[in-house]
Amino acid sequence: MSRDDCFFYHTIDLADGTTAEGHWDLRGRYADYTGHIDLTDARVLDVGAASGFLSFSAEAAGAREVVSFDLDTAARQHLLPFRGSPYVTDHAAWVEAQTKAFDTWKNAYWFTHRNLGSRARAIYGDVYDLPEGIGSFDVVILGAILEHLGDPIRAIGSVATVASRRIVINTDIIPGEEPLARFNGDAAHPERSYIFWTYTLETYRRILAICDFEIETVRDDTYRAFSPLAVDDGWRLVPRTTIVARRVG
Repeated sequence: MSRDDCFFYHTIDLADGTTAEGHWDLRGRYADYTGHIDLTDARVLDVGAASGFLSFSAEAAGAREVVSFDLDTAARQHLLPFRGSPYVTDHAAWVEAQTKAFDTWKNAYWFTHRNLGSRARAIYGDVYDLPEGIGSFDVVILGAILEHLGDPIRAIGSVATVASRRIVINTDIIPGEEPLARFNGDAAHPERSYIFWTYTLETYRRILAICDFEIETVRDDTYRAFSPLAVDDGWRLVPRTTIVARRVG
């Protein structure tokens, strides 16, 4: 496969000295993004790996083994059901086209995997029903995925079953001390059909407690993201929150 067959979700520096540009640039910020947890000799699961930046960075940070997980087909993806959208009017055709688009993300993963000499393994399937035999992990990373899921609580519950020590969540947070959720769907913005829910920190605290985890650290920061609406070079700083939770029992 060639680089032309690839879509890079994150910007990444390749072994040949070139840079593949993505929609997010987390270079030099991996430790911030994942809450400065120590990955030395850890077994790590990267959920929603996309083109692999977080997985390959976990290897560079000393992880003993990294497993990258992502959906196998667009049939797993849910969107908000905007009337007249291809997702609604011809779902089978939409799944076929979207799966081909996701394949370019996978191409980028394997292109970079080979370029960097990575030893990470990739598994594809359903985040709500992780493959049997996947094993347990010292650290599970949920990087910018929960807001794109119709049922983030179920996803947290799913990964909690394989997380032996810590879960790291990087996501949007809404202010407030109450256990609240904000629905992000808006009929005026069909282009945001892939963004569902945002929670308060207290909501995450309660969800994680149900799964026998407690929040250990919380870090608020900003990261570079590309947007055609941004001024100048198209890059803007986007606020994100990193939650590190540790297993209690």
